[in-house]
Amino acid sequence: MAPHLLLVLRILFFLTGVSGTQSVSTVSHVSVKQGGSITIPCLYNQRYRNNVKCWCRGYNWFGCSTVVCTDHPKTSGKTSISDDINQRVFTVTMTSLSPSDTDYYWCIVERKSKADDGGRLQISVTPGTPELYVDQQQMTGVVGGSVTVLCYYSSQGSSGRWCRMGGPCVAVEHYVALDGTCVKLVQEESRTTNGYVLMVTMSGLMMENTGWYWCEKGDLQMPVHITVNQPTTTQSTTTNWNACFSTC
Repeated sequence: MAPHLLLVLRILFFLTGVSGTQSVSTVSHVSVKQGGSITIPCLYNQRYRNNVKCWCRGYNWFGCSTVVCTDHPKTSGKTSISDDINQRVFTVTMTSLSPSDTDYYWCIVERKSKADDGGRLQISVTPGTPELYVDQQQMTGVVGGSVTVLCYYSSQGSSGRWCRMGGPCVAVEHYVALDGTCVKLVQEESRTTNGYVLMVTMSGLMMENTGWYWCEKGDLQMPVHITVNQPTTTQSTTTNWNACFSTC
């Protein structure tokens, strides 16, 4: 789409107050350590499978600056974009982050005949320990098995939550059911980081559990992708379903 036409459509969107946030969604705020990297998932409606997706920088929709799109070279500087039309999620990865990268960004789906659709988030880059982080954003498990995610944060306050992108959240410190899978959340002090940790364990994994989730603490989120594979013949899996569903 021509840059001047894209700007006109964004201004039209702003003036008319048309909102596309229900069709394109993402996290609202992430905190990242200087020099580190972050992958942001952007979930979109089924009807946008074949549309061009873009990553745009700026507080306002109509004035944001396009960084990278899926119809051009998918890497620009330290930013790359990829689209999984089966999961209806496009992801943006930013590497070697510096404080100058702190800003608002947009997940955008281009539409030829109407104003584009998109969702906004904030990225904060800090020289110290991020307010909410995980050891790794990519986790792998097997069908019937379990996976544990450790979410670290600096202050206790309200309890942390675990959310499925485009789905429900859980925020209790015992076994609960989430999308047919047994989930246990335990929040405790972390001696290694002098902060706190939310331990999320998903048991009885199914192939359908493959997808994006996030830890949430206050207004911050940290996305985590979980991939569930079929087990090999040497792998055995057990799930304490009685313990799980007796407390749901």
